[in-house]
Amino acid sequence: MEMEIIAESDTQMLYEASMRGCVATLNTLIQNDPFILHKISLTPFTETPLHISALLGHVEFTKAIVSQNPQLVTELDSFKRSPLHLAAAEGHGEIVKELLIADKDVSMVADQEGRIPLHLAAMRGRVEVIKQLISAKPESILVQIHGETALHLCVKHNHLDALKVLVSSVDDEEFLNSKNLEGNSILQVSVILQQYETTRYLLSEQKIRVDLNSLTKNGFPAFDGIRRNGSIQRNLQNNPIKETTTKVQTTQSPQKLKSIWRRLSKHKSGRYEKTRGNLMVVAILMATMSFQIATNPPGGNWQTDTTNQGCPEGETCIAGTSIHAYTHKDEYHKLTIVSTISFTASLGIILWLISGVPLRNRVSVGILLVGMWVALLCTAGAYYLSMSLVVPHDEIFHGISKYYGRTWVYLLMGILCIHAIRFCWWVLKKLFMGVIFVAKRCSVKNKKQLDQPVMSV
Repeated sequence: MEMEIIAESDTQMLYEASMRGCVATLNTLIQNDPFILHKISLTPFTETPLHISALLGHVEFTKAIVSQNPQLVTELDSFKRSPLHLAAAEGHGEIVKELLIADKDVSMVADQEGRIPLHLAAMRGRVEVIKQLISAKPESILVQIHGETALHLCVKHNHLDALKVLVSSVDDEEFLNSKNLEGNSILQVSVILQQYETTRYLLSEQKIRVDLNSLTKNGFPAFDGIRRNGSIQRNLQNNPIKETTTKVQTTQSPQKLKSIWRRLSKHKSGRYEKTRGNLMVVAILMATMSFQIATNPPGGNWQTDTTNQGCPEGETCIAGTSIHAYTHKDEYHKLTIVSTISFTASLGIILWLISGVPLRNRVSVGILLVGMWVALLCTAGAYYLSMSLVVPHDEIFHGISKYYGRTWVYLLMGILCIHAIRFCWWVLKKLFMGVIFVAKRCSVKNKKQLDQPVMSV
């Protein structure tokens, strides 16, 4: 018992030393117990001392731990993150260097969200760390997360310097112009997010393909002059982008309609994509319940062919068929219909999910939600019809059925009201933003007329 108390005390001191970065305490603990760093897996902590040290940027402490137990470099926490993940995200270049020296393969390890250390460094704009990671493992730049490359992450989080490092490190033109799940290249993403400096840089790169139609349909202003002499040059003067007063031609209407549809179908949140597995489980459960109702109907089946024992007069009840199919035809037929609809909708949801359809736009998510609604409502109806076949129609049953129906009606009305309010708010917001946009365009146009700018050749 005393040995266990001493061991717990030493472990606690070890973690406290990792938070302070105290190398002297670490050396003392190792002298008292040379295997203390090898017993980390026996502790209840989800992170190792190396995780804590790498996160807080204690360089000397990290070097000391790595020299004593290099295996800790590959240990993962409860989120499947290595110490290199944490150091890369925080931009601790010296620590990243030490960890890569110990094991550079750890730079290819993905956490539970599929992100390798390079992705985290790109999201935070850690330029020096990005250089070290690419130098250690050049192929790490090709790893994608949910269809996005590290270049997409740099643009998405507006880190231009980090993007320049990545672009200069890639010679594959196809990869540089690759598109994410929404069909956008890094240039198109910068346009959509209105990152004008990033767009200006990408337009100056010969390896980046320029599609002017895709730029204008995503709401990017038209350009005054386009000339490629080793690079694309723009008359930008002090601003990265200069709007023109050119009128929109009628031929651009289809492109504008396509752009509007694209914006309407875009779903900003990826929560449905992240919960794909949970949705699959729910669909399988609903399909199982519907299948059970169909194959094991309430009230049981006839055991033999008979014309007696409750079988309707003038009919022959066939063995294996449902008893209620003869005695309560209307209720049983309704039960069969709602069970079939629920089973079919559930299988449709399963097929929709396993086919890999991306759940990142309103169209695909809308189809999924409609299927879930149909399956759930039909399952609720199957429950009520099953109860009506097996429960006596007394006062208790009528009371339960009355409140059961009201509960579903109120629930559906509440959900529909919430969606109606959200839709009205979305429409008002779009109208308000449209008014602001038109006002800004008019003010810019008036200002240009007053300033009388010199037209570019």
